[in-house]
Amino acid sequence: MSQPPVKLVFASDDPAAALGSDPALEGAAGVEVVGVASSVDELTSLVTRHQPDVIVIDYDVPGLNATETTRAVLLQDATIQVIMLSLVNDADDVRHAMRAGARDYLIKPLQPGELVETVRWLIDERREYARMQAFVDQMRRAYDALFSDDKPIPPKVVAFLEAQAADSPDDRLAQEALAVAYARNRDWEKLAPLAARLAEAETG
Repeated sequence: MSQPPVKLVFASDDPAAALGSDPALEGAAGVEVVGVASSVDELTSLVTRHQPDVIVIDYDVPGLNATETTRAVLLQDATIQVIMLSLVNDADDVRHAMRAGARDYLIKPLQPGELVETVRWLIDERREYARMQAFVDQMRRAYDALFSDDKPIPPKVVAFLEAQAADSPDDRLAQEALAVAYARNRDWEKLAPLAARLAEAETG
């Protein structure tokens, strides 16, 4: 299933310079610039209106405190990925930006494609984290269902445990969880060979 385009907002006092910061941005597949803000108020308004995935903040804009702006944005939506752009490669500036919650700090002038690649990398990382969180939550629900009461294990949970056991044949925890599910459901036909394998692994 195709992913929706990554929505990007710039915080800069020079829209033309912001949009031209990376020549690869124009026409970049899967990336859509939805606005440029020159103040914190404009930026928070754009965040409310467009719910962007990424905000690129020009660290060098006079009167715009980039670190405070970052904190304000992340307080509004903690899932936003913030990228700083600056002409100056100053270690203190980088440290302050990262402590405020920025995910990357790029030095201008950018290499062609540098910003687009950074945006895609951050979004891919965020999506992978979300996928892993969903997996962990599903695992937690499955194990809770196993040990919370004596009711039969729902077929969907059993199917999930079977898939995990098949994907990780050497993971004893996954195999034992499946064995518990079979036992709770009185599925002796499936439990017997699994229990035998577990016993063999224990003695072997």
